[in-house]
Amino acid sequence: MSNRTSKILVIVSAVVLLLSGAGLYVLFDIQGYGKTERKQVVSYNIKDYIETRALAFNDYNNVYNSINVSRVDIKNISNDSISDFISREDELIGYIDAYYDEIVARDGYVPINTANSNIKVQINGTILSVFYELDFFLDDSIFENNIKKYVATINIDLATEKVLSNDFLLEKYDYTKRYLSEKLFEEDVLIATNQVVMQKDTNITLTKSDIEKQKEEYVERIVNEFDNIIKMYIENNSLVMVYDKKELNNIFFDNNYVTELKIRYFRNKE
Repeated sequence: MSNRTSKILVIVSAVVLLLSGAGLYVLFDIQGYGKTERKQVVSYNIKDYIETRALAFNDYNNVYNSINVSRVDIKNISNDSISDFISREDELIGYIDAYYDEIVARDGYVPINTANSNIKVQINGTILSVFYELDFFLDDSIFENNIKKYVATINIDLATEKVLSNDFLLEKYDYTKRYLSEKLFEEDVLIATNQVVMQKDTNITLTKSDIEKQKEEYVERIVNEFDNIIKMYIENNSLVMVYDKKELNNIFFDNNYVTELKIRYFRNKE
């Protein structure tokens, strides 16, 4: 074989190898081989993601005895990921003005209304969990249900900046909506033997026995409403479920329940 022929074969072989490599790369790229979701460098210092700042409310002391409320600011995370939480937090803080406007301070009125925030933040693995609670204790001569408690939560995978759903957290901790809905039914919906309640939107009076007979319907309704009434976060490696018992029972009954914030802890079953 001549030198010229050898060189041509070498060049042709190299071109074939290059084309084959490019073809395989395109094929694997289309199929997704070797692809991973874009990862962020995760810091385990909460201050890299969270700042809390006290809010000042001037000229409110004719209605409020005290306002001890802070805001959670989330930083170094995409605004698109946290927009819903920010909107919810703004809504809760806005209630301070709303109740102020609702309480007309008459001459000689002694302000006894208070507003307080409670904030919990933790990083568990790569998950940033934020719990924000705003509590109002209002004048019971003005408000029939004078205790108001509102909650916002968010759980973010710091590696991907993805907001995690209730379904993700339930799967992570090996629970199901049906299992927890049965717990809610037994502990917060089912009434005592000597109690009666009024069925929602009817004049039908229900006893404990009546409700027990419809357990499956009640549980199924809770499952369907789960994401609307249940908020979740992680604390000390426990899945925490937060809900208002009043809101839960108002799904089924017309009785005038008072706000009762429930916080329940569930550890991983493993």
